[in-house]
Amino acid sequence: MMTPDEFSLVQANRAKLYRLFGRLFRAPLSQDDIEALAAAQIGSLKSEDAAFDHGMHVMERYLEKRHTGTRAFLGRDFTAAFLGMRDEAGRYALPYESAFVDATQHYMGTARGKVYNIYKKQALKLAEGIDLPEDHLAFMCEFMATLADRAVEARAASDMTALRENLLLSQAFLKHHILNWYPEFSALAARLVDERFYRGLLEAAGAFFALDAKVLRDLVKDEKAKDRSFDLARWELANAVPVDKEGVYPRLNRHRCLRVKGMTCDRCTAVCPEAVDPVANRKHEPQNACTACGACVAVCPEKALSL
Repeated sequence: MMTPDEFSLVQANRAKLYRLFGRLFRAPLSQDDIEALAAAQIGSLKSEDAAFDHGMHVMERYLEKRHTGTRAFLGRDFTAAFLGMRDEAGRYALPYESAFVDATQHYMGTARGKVYNIYKKQALKLAEGIDLPEDHLAFMCEFMATLADRAVEARAASDMTALRENLLLSQAFLKHHILNWYPEFSALAARLVDERFYRGLLEAAGAFFALDAKVLRDLVKDEKAKDRSFDLARWELANAVPVDKEGVYPRLNRHRCLRVKGMTCDRCTAVCPEAVDPVANRKHEPQNACTACGACVAVCPEKALSL
């Protein structure tokens, strides 16, 4: 097991890199940002992963010629690739989860709601005036950095329950809300950007996320959190209802339901203001509280639902 100083150093380094990548994906760089990044000598950051080292080296080398129109080139490239001005066969490298877990690349999709609820349960929210969705990669990176900071605080306070929950949430969030879509996003973005700087960023960030998954796996094991029960689905819900409470959930006639029969139909879930899925088994898939509004009953084409 790590000493307190070793644990704090690991978390500080994790937070530092998450915040670095978050800043680089959030918005075009200003000249001050470029100067600060060049001074940081990011190419000197070494790891056990050749892709991470190479990506950081590429970014550092690119910034060596930062007085030759670099800010304008990077700004144009960021806008074209990451703000949706450039596409490949109708696909855009928009850096938020909804764009890659929804086939239609819907903005503010279902992933945004899940991520928002996780932030809320950690008493976090976006600053006033920000109009990007919560599932933007930059905010996810900042969230991971915040969890790293809080892990240090929990360990210093000997609050092992909070620490273990923190590590399990970090591990699950990285796996199910970053690594689940980043590879596809990165591959597409690498084909759309012109500047080597952003190719280096995409490579280094992807390698770092994969490395951090290994770090978190080891931390979970070291802090004896591996066997602790953890259900990410409950964090993703706005107001999960205990599985032993029946409430007023819609009654389902399984002989009529198209989805039960293996056909495609999502009218009930699409119309529900609480994102309840009447077809799901609540003992295995936690649900928000049903308000008995009847919207799902009204739209069911087979009259399979009733209250």
